Formats: sequence, C-alpha cells, structure tokens
Amino acid sequence: MDPVLSRAAAVGSAAPLPAPDPSDALLRACRAAGGADVPAERWHRELRGLCADPEAQDSNLSAIGDPVEFQALWSAAGAEQVRATLDPAPGASGAERRARAVAAVQGLSPGQRALRAAVVAAQQARGARFGGWIGLRPGGTGLRRKLYLELPGAPETLTALPFAPLSRRLPAVRALTPVLLGLDPVRGEVEIYAAIAPLARDGLALLLADLDLPPLAPEALRLLTDLRDQSLRPVLPTQDQGLSISWGSDGSAEALTWYVHCDALLGPAARARESLLAFGQRRGWAMPRYRALSAPAADRIPWHGLVGLTLARSGLALSVTCATRCEAWRSCARC
Repeated sequence: MDPVLSRAAAVGSAAPLPAPDPSDALLRACRAAGGADVPAERWHRELRGLCADPEAQDSNLSAIGDPVEFQALWSAAGAEQVRATLDPAPGASGAERRARAVAAVQGLSPGQRALRAAVVAAQQARGARFGGWIGLRPGGTGLRRKLYLELPGAPETLTALPFAPLSRRLPAVRALTPVLLGLDPVRGEVEIYAAIAPLARDGLALLLADLDLPPLAPEALRLLTDLRDQSLRPVLPTQDQGLSISWGSDGSAEALTWYVHCDALLGPAARARESLLAFGQRRGWAMPRYRALSAPAADRIPWHGLVGLTLARSGLALSVTCATRCEAWRSCARC
C-alpha cells in the first residue's frame, strides 16, 4: 500500500495530540478546529495521514503554498462548522496528486465513477496542473471525504462530461471557465467550480430561478452588505469571482455558491478577521472555532483565502477559508 494512504488508513487509532509546539502550524490549527463533531485529534490524524508533507510551502492549493486549508462555515442562524481541503502530495505531478486523491476517496456511485473516469481521461489528454485534492468535512461519526478533480481545457470540457445537467444548457454566466469537479460519495452530489466575470447584483436572483433554487438572493445581498458594512453597487464586488453549482443524485440543483478572494473583498487578513468577527457579533454568532483558527500567531494572522456565499435548498450560508500558516511567515506584507 502507498505509505501516505497507509497512514490515512490508521486514522481510527486513538492517539492523543502531542504536546503543544508553537512552530507546528497544522497542530495549532487542528486544536482550533476541533469540536464536539470532530475532535482535534481526529483532524490531526486524518490530515497527516492524507497529506504527504503538511509542512510544505510550495503547494498550489492556497495562494501562500500551504497544503492544508480550513474552512469555517456558518448557517444563517450562526451555527458553525469546520471543513478542510488538502493537497495529497505537495510538489508532485498533477498525475500523482490525482492518483492519490482518487485512491483516498472511495464509495462513489456509478454515475460519479463515470464522471471521474471522464475527467481523468481529459487530464491525461490535456495535462493537469494540480490534478486533484481531497476535502474533509464532518459527517457520521467523524470525517467524510470529498474528491476534487481539476477540469482541464475550455468550457467545452463540461458539456462533454457524462452528466445530464452539464450536457444541457448551463446557466448564462459570462466568461465561465471550469476549474474543478467535486464528487461527494456520501451525499451523491456533483459540484462544478468555475471562474466567472463579475456577476451583476440582479444576476443572482436570475441564476437561482434558472436553477430552480429558493429565492434567497435578497437575503444573501443583505448579508453581503452587512459583512462589508457598505452598500452594494450594480455589479458584485471584486474583479476575480467564482461560482459553484451542486447537483443532487437526481440531477436537481442543490446549491449555488458565489466565491471571491477574501483580501479583495475585506482587505488583508487582520482586517478581514476584524470584519468577520464584528459581523458575527452584530448577528449574534459566536464563531468560536473561526476565532481560534484565525487567532494571531507570532503577531500575525493566518492567511485568508476565499469568502463564499452559499444559496441552497437548505438555506443560506457564509464561509471563509483559512490557511494553517500566515503568509507573513513567507515574507508577504499583506498579513
């Protein structure tokens, strides 16, 4: 068995966390991420088991080269959940990372396996920059895994995939460029992530209607206005934007998420943290794990990646990704 996957298979063992070490950024982040749903020890074992080099600084998972990125997510009522995404083999070829990610995420449905095979073939034909990643999120008695596969090539790659919602007309979004395919074996969901041109404020409601999703646009826009503490213009803020659409096993859309870079939306990490905590306080959200994940380390704030605004059948959610390390540790003044 591959040594990385062999370590991942042993995550069920009940070994306590080692003594605190200020220089161990992953250990620090796992202690912050731990909760009643997933203890810190489980986060630490799973991440170290699946990532060949958690201390690497050259991964293209995050803008600062961190191969592990946590995500804090809040429902409209303020309930907090922590998730993570990892690069299984930092610095390796896209083919190797894809192979490790595919091997680590089992239990896909026949339809998901067909999609996986089609994307693997597209990567082999067109090349892959990073190949694949692994997502971890609470579920059942611990952590469930999600497979992310790079979508190479032009938007035509989407319509060639063996998945009915993609072979039909996609929502009209300017400059839609596919980036990732997400496959969740537990929920049976298929998710497409794409870069897009800046979205018009009114376009959010049109997209939801086109996907037959609940009309949550007014509530989402109010949340975004409150988060930034300023009114919205006709076009949603920042130049670099992304969109993901998730479909259930029956082919119906389950959620739409709008993504932007956190520093472009809220400013450098320290300012972003201040804005997020102030927003949470205004809404009565406790945000304990985000507060701990983003706490200053060596007088610096861990790097913040993406802010996501999810509009789903299950309701509205806000999220932010947070690296285990601060970019200033790699000599960037923006922290």
